[in-house]
Amino acid sequence: MKNSAYTWLPKFEGDYALGYNQEGKSYEKDKDNEARSASTLETTLDDYTAFVETLLQGKGLKKTLRDEMFKPQIRLRSVNQFGPLSRKDTSAYDAISLSYGLGWGLLKSPYGWGAFKEGHGDGFQHYCIVFPEIGTGIIIMTNSDNGESIFKDLLETTIGDEYTPWKWENYIPYNNKLVQK
Repeated sequence: MKNSAYTWLPKFEGDYALGYNQEGKSYEKDKDNEARSASTLETTLDDYTAFVETLLQGKGLKKTLRDEMFKPQIRLRSVNQFGPLSRKDTSAYDAISLSYGLGWGLLKSPYGWGAFKEGHGDGFQHYCIVFPEIGTGIIIMTNSDNGESIFKDLLETTIGDEYTPWKWENYIPYNNKLVQK
C-alpha cells in the first residue's frame, strides 16, 4: 500500500478527493489529523483493493490468525450500531448471527460468512463486504455525506447481498421513508 497512511503526507498534495456534505458543498480537506486507528486512514481504491485481496488470499498472515480475524468474537444484539439504540437489544439480527471478528464485522448468509468494514467521516462514507467462501465482494468508496443512502441498492444489485444489516448500520436508502427513532 504505497499510497496510504494514517497521517497526511506531502505526496498526497497532487491527487486527493474532497468530501461533500448533504447539500453538495465541499468540506475543506483535513490535513492535520494525528494518526488514530482507521479513522484517519488516507488511501486509494487501488491500495485498499490490494489490501482486501491480500487478506482474503491469506498472504502475510498465519492461517490461524486469519481464521481468528474472521471468526465471531463478540455477538451483536443492538438495534443500531451507534447512537442511543446501540444500547437497546433486539433479536432482529439473530438470523445472520451479526458479530464482530477481529477488526471486521461478520454476518452469516447463504454465501457463507461475510466480513465487512465501514468508514465514516465528514464527506466520506465507505463500505466493504467480502464472502470468502464464494470469492465475491465489493468495495464502495464515496466522497459524499449522501453516500450511504445508495449502499443497500448497490449491494443487492451488484453482488446479491441482501444480508448486510442496513438498518443497524443506519444506511437509510435514498428512496426509503424510514425514519430512525
